[in-house]
Amino acid sequence: MRRSMLELVQYRNTIRPLQTMTFRTALAALPLALLLAACGTAEPPAEATHNLPWQVEILPGGQSRVFGIVPGQTTLLEAKRILDKKGDINLFKSADGTLSVELFYGKTRLGFLDAYLIAEAQGSQEQLQSMLERASKPQAQPSGAWRYDLAVEDIRALQDWPIRSLTYIPAAVQFDAAFLEKHFGAPTERRPIDEGREYWLYPDKGLVVMLADKEREILQYVAPADFGRLKEQISREKPRSIFD
Repeated sequence: MRRSMLELVQYRNTIRPLQTMTFRTALAALPLALLLAACGTAEPPAEATHNLPWQVEILPGGQSRVFGIVPGQTTLLEAKRILDKKGDINLFKSADGTLSVELFYGKTRLGFLDAYLIAEAQGSQEQLQSMLERASKPQAQPSGAWRYDLAVEDIRALQDWPIRSLTYIPAAVQFDAAFLEKHFGAPTERRPIDEGREYWLYPDKGLVVMLADKEREILQYVAPADFGRLKEQISREKPRSIFD
């Protein structure tokens, strides 16, 4: 998304009080039926085994699909139907003046995991500037960005815009390095950020993961063809901690 994926401090501050579990601990909390299924004694419910964050499908045309959404193609209206959930939509102006439109879906059950899901709409800066001129109620954000309420006519128009990127923040489960490598595979590149934090890059999946010792991980998905833009973005932006 146009704002740094790590400028999501406002969302992570909201979920900070939640207890973080390792994935092994989370398994212990799964329903009995699902645990029995893992032992081969029953079939797990379909909703528990689909829409998991490591299930990134590469389509014949080179696009990717995750959580039923194809970044760069699926529209906001289609995503609403796929997720069966309405997002809170706002316009953001970053500290450097870059504009973006984001939908915050709140806590969402995907597979058997809860996560906070955020979508960025794909549009030009010229289109977003026109929306900014009609927007209202500017609110300063901890990141230095400003958030605006969009005009009703712009919210309607946005329903036909495709999703540029999806950001996934686990609600209570911590994905450690061993878990990431087991389920996502070895990254093409590991890029240190600072002590206790690093990026794992998966260009073939259109995925960047921020792995952190003391914070929840952030997974950001884009179309594989758009990965260069995302990589350049994380190269120039300094991450922030939820403890800043």
